[in-house]
Amino acid sequence: MQDPRVSAMFGRDRAAAILAVVVVWLVYAFTFWTMRDAIAAAGLTGLMVGVGLCVVLLNTAAVAAMIRHYGEDRAAIYGMDLYYLDELRAWRRKGEV
Repeated sequence: MQDPRVSAMFGRDRAAAILAVVVVWLVYAFTFWTMRDAIAAAGLTGLMVGVGLCVVLLNTAAVAAMIRHYGEDRAAIYGMDLYYLDELRAWRRKGEV
């Protein structure tokens, strides 16, 4: 039986990763939108769109792969964290920390 805290930790990490990807997309869109006149004046619109899309798509793919890996191996990844959190909590109860 898997500790329910593992699912909770994975859910929080997945939500934070998705939020980070959304923020990256928004930052790139905002930056392009605010700089579009200067980019167009320099004749670099196609290049900037292409490079920006490559960056956000590769970041999105990397985060998706990380979420998938964490989902597959969550017991090992989060189990170790929980072990040490439980140990620290026990030490604090005993007054050792």
